[in-house]
Amino acid sequence: MEPPDTNRFDSGRELLKWIALATMTIDHIGLILYPQIPVLRIIGRVSYPLFAYLLVLGMSSTHDPGNYLKRMIYFALLSQLPFAIANEVPIWQHLNIFFTLSLGIILIYLLDRNNILLLAPLIAAVIIPVDYGSYGLATILFLYIMRSSRRIGVILLIALNLLLIPFETTYQPLALLALPIILLHSGGRLMLTNRSEKTPHPLIPRYFFYVYYPAHLLALALIRTIQ
Repeated sequence: MEPPDTNRFDSGRELLKWIALATMTIDHIGLILYPQIPVLRIIGRVSYPLFAYLLVLGMSSTHDPGNYLKRMIYFALLSQLPFAIANEVPIWQHLNIFFTLSLGIILIYLLDRNNILLLAPLIAAVIIPVDYGSYGLATILFLYIMRSSRRIGVILLIALNLLLIPFETTYQPLALLALPIILLHSGGRLMLTNRSEKTPHPLIPRYFFYVYYPAHLLALALIRTIQ
């Protein structure tokens, strides 16, 4: 998986964002409003690997990892109360996905520099109750490995999810459904357009994808209370 060309507008990457957003929303509708409809949770398994992959792409193209991490932590803190309300748990009992992705940023930063401290975020994901836990960090790690060795990365991702089958009750191994989409993008088979005056850039600001997370959780929690 080659690092993205920063002189190109990646419309395929934008498509992945929308797929991740849509499947996450479907997943949370199933979790919060209709837990009796398992197909919603099954569809939702696609979302996290896509977000993890987008994080790897983001780290390969950002010019300021520190600012990227600050932004992620800011929205992690902003989202925690809506996350706790939507999941009906004490506010710090379980931490939202932005905390997981923040650990992912630290992990990739350390990996890029061959720093032995890379074990720290992996251990933190076991100790701290972040969403997806050690599985979430392992997914980011294996997607990172795909940059240099697609075959090894794919094998590790498949093995990770298959190992969950005897223990998992939330359909998480079906996250492998996201793998073909990721491979299409990493193989350059999703449309890439040259950056120019005529190139259509996204109309939705990038912060929309951050703000949407706590906003949709609050909206779903409100709908649950009035049903």
